[in-house]
Amino acid sequence: MPSSLNNAPFDLASLDVLAPLVESFAGSCLDPAFVNSGMTPSAHLASNSMLFTQGGSWPRDVWAVSGFGAVLDAVVVETDAPVQLIDLCSILCVLGFNDPWVKLKQIAYLLSPQPHHVTIRLGCDMYYRVARRILRSFDRSTEPGDLVVNLRQCNGSDAVELALHAAWKAVEGSPRRRRLATFRGSYHGENLTASLISDQQPEHGSGRLLMDQAENVVFLPSPTCGDGGYLTDEALAALARLEREGDEFFAVVIEPVQWRESVHAVPLEFLRRLRDVCTRKSICLIFDEIHNGFGYTGTISFADNCGVRPDISAMSKGLTGGHGSLAITVARKEFRAIEGPFAGKSNAADMLSLVAVDAVLDRLLGVDSDEAGALPDWLPTGLASELRTGLLATVYPRTVAMVDLLFDELRRRFPSLVGASAGLGLVRGLVMLDADGRPSSAVAAEVAKRCLVHGVYVRQADTALFVKPRLAFTQDEADAALVGLSRTFEEVLDDRDKANR
Repeated sequence: MPSSLNNAPFDLASLDVLAPLVESFAGSCLDPAFVNSGMTPSAHLASNSMLFTQGGSWPRDVWAVSGFGAVLDAVVVETDAPVQLIDLCSILCVLGFNDPWVKLKQIAYLLSPQPHHVTIRLGCDMYYRVARRILRSFDRSTEPGDLVVNLRQCNGSDAVELALHAAWKAVEGSPRRRRLATFRGSYHGENLTASLISDQQPEHGSGRLLMDQAENVVFLPSPTCGDGGYLTDEALAALARLEREGDEFFAVVIEPVQWRESVHAVPLEFLRRLRDVCTRKSICLIFDEIHNGFGYTGTISFADNCGVRPDISAMSKGLTGGHGSLAITVARKEFRAIEGPFAGKSNAADMLSLVAVDAVLDRLLGVDSDEAGALPDWLPTGLASELRTGLLATVYPRTVAMVDLLFDELRRRFPSLVGASAGLGLVRGLVMLDADGRPSSAVAAEVAKRCLVHGVYVRQADTALFVKPRLAFTQDEADAALVGLSRTFEEVLDDRDKANR
């Protein structure tokens, strides 16, 4: 996209100020168009069994070439046919692909003499800048100075595990508190600890778990409301159990949006009552905000939405906008201690990931007021304006409305296939129905697979399609997604009709 357009995204190479640098790269191994490999995509994929372990690390049969915003230019390897994908669920890229501001800040850091990596035994200014900015974003719903942050070059599973270690450490003087409460429908990741506290995991016979269960982990029913909007008897019974047996629990961990449970949003009334029980019974309340945190529900932390402040928040996915690996916990000071060997990791200081978080905060909340006047005058006016105001204040409501309209139109066109909308904000689910009108995980899996062929990337979340678009989703991207989803649904319904003849 040319830089003459006022709105991001745009190709950095199109900026006049960078033209001399780009031209100096031409024809060299630093040329952005330099061919990294002489092998075709099909030749690469044919080598999977020799290069990769079986499972999630295998590259798939769609080859990504380039991307801007929610658009991926790709190739279907089997046919060599080009396909333009609308990414409705990358889950990492809250800003979309190739966000120019994140890349510019990382380039600026690389051009500086500051180290790209620092061992945790040494300090660095970027640690403190990012920590202070994150904590300031939490201060709106708590007393300033009441929270501490843990920065880690790791993933969401590790952040949840760190939160549990902090809660465990805090009760070391109370030997009765050894039980942990979690919920049916939950998913907290795939390391050993996360597996043991998650309901949504592979069958124990699959060989992916080192043990079947942890005796001190209690699974409570997934909190829901009935038709009248009131908490179900099961949900009330779970609260009553925590009230009754609370002296035996050291923590409760919950996802505000249970994405693998057909993108189920936990009722706010349950979270309020849960907070009250945990406070009175001195139980650490942990929010797993890996999927809803950092902009996807309109705020940095879900507490700003619901008014319920957990004792510890664990976040990961959206932190760097896909430009690095980082996870954090933000905890009340009572839970600041994490006992070794979990407290320190040798890979905790990837500076480019910290730079990315800093840039993402600029994009979501706006640059700090004392830096707004120092924005380069060569930035496109649209990007400069967004950096002064922040996308959450201006773009987020529009994007949520766009997703609502997309879902409404799909339900109108395909009432026999498309069921209820689930989730909240930009963490959304669209339930898929079988021929009898029942929510179906098999249909959701088949639709998610076929969507790729028709130019849309979504994921399956039990009986729903998991939709988690970028924050600055455009109308053109939404229109293209509607076309691709409609073609997929038409194909599924045609096959259903043929099977019933």
